[in-house]
Amino acid sequence: MSLGENIKRLRRDKGWTQGQLARRSNLGLNLISKLERNATDPKISTIYKLINALECSPDALLMDTSKVGTNAILKAVLERTMTLPEKDKVTIIDVVDNYIMAKGIQQQFAEGNGPKVRVWTEAPEEILNKGAG
Repeated sequence: MSLGENIKRLRRDKGWTQGQLARRSNLGLNLISKLERNATDPKISTIYKLINALECSPDALLMDTSKVGTNAILKAVLERTMTLPEKDKVTIIDVVDNYIMAKGIQQQFAEGNGPKVRVWTEAPEEILNKGAG
């Protein structure tokens, strides 16, 4: 994602219009529009104003997802969840936790990793002999 796409995504996460972001960041509406369309490059002071207004990290604002690994993207996505209501955070924690547990169980039973289970097509002689004695 480009800077413009990041600004738009972070702004929409908050449910803001471009005008609301312009007011909160003390930047012009025209500049916000140009930034979101990648029609201009911001000054460093503009970046700081956007970070403060959007209450995000520099990574969340500046990250180009086409040039970073999935760990960096995951970190940015999880950072966005920090602004959600507590109830929603708990839901996300439950979803992620259950997914990770399911993947662990799946790995346990993957070919070559799982517990060895012996299936008898006929009763083994030693079991039959124990029952007789």
